[in-house]
Amino acid sequence: MGRVAFLFAGQGAQVPGMASDVKDLPKVQKLFSVAEAIRPGIVEKMLGGTQEELNRTLLTQPTMFLADLAYAYAKEEEFGAPACACGFSVGEVPALCFAGMLSEEDAFRAIVKRAELMEAYTARVPGCMIACVKLPADKVEALCDGVNTHPANYNGALQTVVACRAEAEAEFSAKVKEAGGRAMKLRVSGMFHCPELAPEAEEFEAFLHTLSWQKPRLPVYANLTAQPYEGDFAHTLALQMRSPVRFTATVAHMRADGVDEFVEVGPGKVLTGLVQRG
Repeated sequence: MGRVAFLFAGQGAQVPGMASDVKDLPKVQKLFSVAEAIRPGIVEKMLGGTQEELNRTLLTQPTMFLADLAYAYAKEEEFGAPACACGFSVGEVPALCFAGMLSEEDAFRAIVKRAELMEAYTARVPGCMIACVKLPADKVEALCDGVNTHPANYNGALQTVVACRAEAEAEFSAKVKEAGGRAMKLRVSGMFHCPELAPEAEEFEAFLHTLSWQKPRLPVYANLTAQPYEGDFAHTLALQMRSPVRFTATVAHMRADGVDEFVEVGPGKVLTGLVQRG
């Protein structure tokens, strides 16, 4: 095996029973104990919750954190430590924890706070996420103009996800179809990674600055910059909430830095699929 990067899955990948196949590993059991002390019942919800329950942001984010980190610990036992890592959206928090930048306790508190803020935001700003396929990013960006939508995830050459106001969903989807693309609503409960999250991102940053941050044991590529974390870690993570996820650029920079194998940690194979399609 060559130079390996771990990819930490994001919101939308959640499934009932995730991490059940690695729950008995000692490091995973310790992680679950830390989480239970902070939010009792969360492990039971992750392992036994319904899809509908897991799709709610307040539950999705902490359970995805636990599943991602649990799978990362299992993969590290199998492959050894990766050369670097990145997390997609919510997956960035377990990636930072895995790299030693935050303790398990601080990282879990951070993800719980993030979920609370974003759950409240979804009530304030009703919306959804729509994947636009078969269209290049610049075309999708043009379609967003004047329709209460924002480019949110740059996933590949012909896949861009947009954050869309609820009242604009039908109009925007029609515009995508007219342009020769396909619009697919994602399994999340709101519109994320857009400027409308600015108040929540500001509050999140204030919280993040109360945590104890450490230098990473391996590089973690930031969604915000597509480059390894540096400078003010809390500021970078907070800005991620209201900024696009630059996954395509991140993968390109990882390849340029010598990565030749990508291992997804979390439920499913969405991210490795994106890497393969380019």
